[in-house]
Amino acid sequence: MNTVSNLRPFINIGPGYTIKKYLESRGWNQEDLAQIIDISPKQLSKIINDKAHITIKVAKLLADAFSTSAEFWVNLDTQYRLKLEPITDKETATQIKAKIRKFMPVSEIRKKGWFSIDNTASGYESLYENIWDKKPNDISIYENCEKKYCARQSKTNEEFTNYYSTTWQRIALLKAKTINVPKYNKDKLHKIIKNYTSYTVSTNGINEIIADLNQAGIKFLVLSHLTKTYLDGACFYDEENPVIVYTCRYDRIDNFWFTLAHEIAHVIKHLSNFKDKYFLDDLTNNDSNDQLEKEADEKAEELLRVEEIITESLQYTKYFSEEKLNIISKKLKIEQSVILGILQHKGYVDYRKLNKYKKKVKDKFPSEINFG
Repeated sequence: MNTVSNLRPFINIGPGYTIKKYLESRGWNQEDLAQIIDISPKQLSKIINDKAHITIKVAKLLADAFSTSAEFWVNLDTQYRLKLEPITDKETATQIKAKIRKFMPVSEIRKKGWFSIDNTASGYESLYENIWDKKPNDISIYENCEKKYCARQSKTNEEFTNYYSTTWQRIALLKAKTINVPKYNKDKLHKIIKNYTSYTVSTNGINEIIADLNQAGIKFLVLSHLTKTYLDGACFYDEENPVIVYTCRYDRIDNFWFTLAHEIAHVIKHLSNFKDKYFLDDLTNNDSNDQLEKEADEKAEELLRVEEIITESLQYTKYFSEEKLNIISKKLKIEQSVILGILQHKGYVDYRKLNKYKKKVKDKFPSEINFG
């Protein structure tokens, strides 16, 4: 275990020194003060020599004598006594754990099963080293970490959002390194893009598109988001291979197909220009004015044929039913939940309608790429 030094500051001035200074300023001696506050000279001598605690009663008397506050004397005595005590192993462990916890939600990482972690300072240190291959006293990776990624995120607590997002991306990268794919082939990715909606109606479409992405040299994995990161998806490079991550934050098939389309858009349009950075996306954040995000949204809508879906639905805007949804799905060869999700997102259909088509997606991923 790396230990925090148990040395206290060299100078530890007790309250007795301050009492002496007050006596000098007034031209009093100890006997004068003993008479004024009505305690024995022996008791006062112990206090001035820092051998006796200043009780609340004595603190009030000193406050009256020197026109200060009782809190002033209590705090002086408490600070002096604290500095006399050596730091215990438990205090050292608490300091280590608190420092590491600032940068990563350890309990949550343990619950997700990403790493085996002992609830000890050594366990926390091992986690940090396993993630970063660095000692916990090296926190340089978190300095200006927000500059290392292109983010479309809500930030209710920006510091933790930055730190936890950086930790999450690193864990995603480590998981991605366990996936083997061939060299990245952009032509194969363009073929996937061209046939994107056909995967949505295939019985095994999710597994098929993941397999085709892998054949194109793109790693795909599922890794849930960490608290305060607000992530739907991400993409970045693992050496020469693009990586796409889906968080399953919203466990719906339509959310998967849109998030995947958005991340594919980043890969095809932007990622090669930002090899040293990573894209982190909260797709519910519609306030983003970032040009790259707008371009990715537009490309994703192109993949999903959003314009065609809207055009086909306009004739049914007065009464949109399950029958009409199936008609559009059959004509465009796009899965119903995808069509419904797009129309609801665009405001053409009420979110409360046709809930039977809001299908779950979490259990449809191959276990070897679903890291929980």
